[in-house]
Amino acid sequence: MTVTAEAAMAMAVGEIALAYYLPEKRRRKRVHTVDGYESSIRLHVLPRWAGMAIAEITRDAVQDWVDELAPKAGPGGAEKAYKCLRQVIRWAIDRWGLYVADPTRGIEMPRKPAYRPETLTQRRLKRLIRGMVGCECEATFIIEAALGTRPGEAYAVRWERINWRTGHVPVDRTLQETSAGVIEYPTKTAKGERDCYLPPWALDRLHQLWVAGGRPRGRVIGGLAPSQVAYRVQAWIRRHRLPKITMKNLRHTWGSIAAQAGVPMETVASMMGHSTIQTTYRYYFALTQASAKRAQRRVARKVMGKTCEDMYKGIQLAPEEALPVAA
Repeated sequence: MTVTAEAAMAMAVGEIALAYYLPEKRRRKRVHTVDGYESSIRLHVLPRWAGMAIAEITRDAVQDWVDELAPKAGPGGAEKAYKCLRQVIRWAIDRWGLYVADPTRGIEMPRKPAYRPETLTQRRLKRLIRGMVGCECEATFIIEAALGTRPGEAYAVRWERINWRTGHVPVDRTLQETSAGVIEYPTKTAKGERDCYLPPWALDRLHQLWVAGGRPRGRVIGGLAPSQVAYRVQAWIRRHRLPKITMKNLRHTWGSIAAQAGVPMETVASMMGHSTIQTTYRYYFALTQASAKRAQRRVARKVMGKTCEDMYKGIQLAPEEALPVAA
């Protein structure tokens, strides 16, 4: 049935979202993506706006809603809910050609704390990898730890696509668990399609596991779902008292160690499948105490002098209590 602009103007946000917007998105977007939209819409958007028409919503009301939601859902949850409301309203305006002011324009978002992923040091990562020997999901864990892929990309790796001579592993698929079941999609972005290479230790260990398993074909995770793999890895870690880490943060650990090892950021970005190098800098460039002091020493030698005596040579300074020499 065709909806006219007049009918759409009188339609409530709840009806627009559930009867038109979400079904349309499910035909065009990945299932797990729309699952996320629907969750936020049902949990945060509909309780406040379900019975109101777009023309009845004001900018001030939206701003108050975002401000009230932030302490409950967190800054990230409030921003996601706001974006879902904005998508529904703007989709309706564009779809039916509504002549109505967009009440979601100019909304100020709560400040989100800087994202600091939990990562492991090289020593703790080595201990964890050694401790995973015997785990049912050891092979998938090795792929994630050695390549720094997204978890879904690691779950989609197939035995027959691993080159046992070169260690080449093509990453061009991701496995996602959705409301419609487990579905394999292309990678998150076009740059996510990349060629990865296993280091010798990982290639040798994976070959041992492959031979011990009877040289299987198909996904490395076998018939398990992604959530089952993640659960079994975490259960093994708890049972054996190993360093705690999620599959997602295992990827962040690889990126952090690569950056600390001096691998150029452009290379790290390409190997991790980031769409822009800014993402790599934001997550993995850390100003350490050592690098900060090294920078200050270089600046001092170049411009200001190495010591206090160098800086104030020839100037009579008032005598003061001696200060400790900086390390």
